[in-house]
Amino acid sequence: MIKSLDTNKKDLESQISDLKYQVKQLQLVIKCTGLATWEWNIKTGETIFNERWANIIGYTLEEISPVSIETWVMYAHPEDLKKSERLLKKHWAGETEYYICESRMKHKNGLWIWVYDIGQVVGWVNDGTPKRMIGTHSDITKKKKTQIKLDNANKQLKKMSYIDSLTELPNRRAYDEKIASEILAAKRSKVSLSLLMIDIDNFKGYNDSYGHKMGDMALFKVAQIIKKSLPRRTDFACRYGGEEFVAILPSTDIVGATSVSRKILQNIFDAGIEHVGSNFNHILTVSIGVASVDSTFDKLLIDADKAVYRAKNNGRNRYEIYTSQ
Repeated sequence: MIKSLDTNKKDLESQISDLKYQVKQLQLVIKCTGLATWEWNIKTGETIFNERWANIIGYTLEEISPVSIETWVMYAHPEDLKKSERLLKKHWAGETEYYICESRMKHKNGLWIWVYDIGQVVGWVNDGTPKRMIGTHSDITKKKKTQIKLDNANKQLKKMSYIDSLTELPNRRAYDEKIASEILAAKRSKVSLSLLMIDIDNFKGYNDSYGHKMGDMALFKVAQIIKKSLPRRTDFACRYGGEEFVAILPSTDIVGATSVSRKILQNIFDAGIEHVGSNFNHILTVSIGVASVDSTFDKLLIDADKAVYRAKNNGRNRYEIYTSQ
């Protein structure tokens, strides 16, 4: 009997020793990784933070004591609280294995830092509601800043991929996306949509006479004039290719489209860009094809293209409205 007790005592001592070793190992891991730990009694609001938790936001634990869940709320960014609450509820409902949230916290220096917050319910009440959670915080501010810079760079790169570098107008790729969205909007709202195909008259002759460098300058000037001639911010001008430009005029009927066309023609002529091969006072001009629809949109560009060729054949420096005849 005594021998049995001694054996049990040794086993218990061994288990305690193993647990102490595991605790030391865990403490070493937490220290080496710089993890902040928290333990939250969801029912009472009582919360336990380690020293590192306070250090992440620039304080000592003594400075922010006594602590509770309200301590975290006080330093959390107001805009991130709703996200955190939503993710907590998903975890409590068993939809996620862990509560994971990237959020901002107010540092002692007044700046917002980013933390990676991960936790899990480790205790439940008999009615199935959560009682206790444990988790960690880690400072991911540097990582987040790098990510934000990378995201901004990618956005800028994407933006550049939609811009024609010569004219600084949106390019053909941007046109394809824009016209698709505007057609959907016009169909949904049952309103007219107009399109102008704008082509510089005798541009090959211009390049032959003045050289491609001057030709590029002329393209830029024409592009900017077209852009400034559009009356509304919702109107869209792009370089379609070569010396061709397209203007998309949402919620615009044929009357409005012809008015814009006249304005573009006049503004380009008034710019007085010299062109010795032009029949209009040796000034560079454009021809415009106008198409407007309120029901069938598939042939809008084709119709405008046909109209611009009609304008070319009828003498240039003019606009023509597409008709099926």
